[in-house]
Amino acid sequence: MIPCPICGRELRLFVNTYEVPFFDKILLTSISCECGFKHADSIVLGEKEPSRYTIKAKRSNLFTKVIRSTSGTIRIPELGVSIEPGPASQAFITNLEGVLRRVEEIVRTAMKWNENDGEKVKRCEWILERIQNVIEGDGELTIVLEDPFGNSLILSEESFKERLSEWEAKDLKTGLTVIELTGFTEEEISRL
Repeated sequence: MIPCPICGRELRLFVNTYEVPFFDKILLTSISCECGFKHADSIVLGEKEPSRYTIKAKRSNLFTKVIRSTSGTIRIPELGVSIEPGPASQAFITNLEGVLRRVEEIVRTAMKWNENDGEKVKRCEWILERIQNVIEGDGELTIVLEDPFGNSLILSEESFKERLSEWEAKDLKTGLTVIELTGFTEEEISRL
């Protein structure tokens, strides 16, 4: 039994592997609890190099598959938008339109939080308009997906893949929580 970190009940665990063309096998994991706690991740089975995928999102390719692991960072440079992983980061499989819709949802929330700040509301409206233009076929936006562990990808011949340098990969957030225990003996650490 694996206990829920929130309520202590037994977690439901789903694990499955998928063959992804041009990418190898991916292990998808999902854990959830009746209390509402959930966590999902995708892990590439095999060692991958740190990677960056870049694609121009436009009406004709909005169904392009996007696999974002918990360590993936998504950027839309024209909008000044970055979605970086954190400790509660979730992996997902979607398409380019799904990425844009996620950003749209976040911007709408930010607009509500800042409804008394005219400049921020204008900025949010501008971002929403740019996203809607792309979805309706009037424009394009650059989507950049970076992953220091190589566990994310944009599955399209239109996407440009490049290897991240060591220093670029180190500058990315991973979503991992790292706990360093110093000043303890191995015996003391094993009792924790």
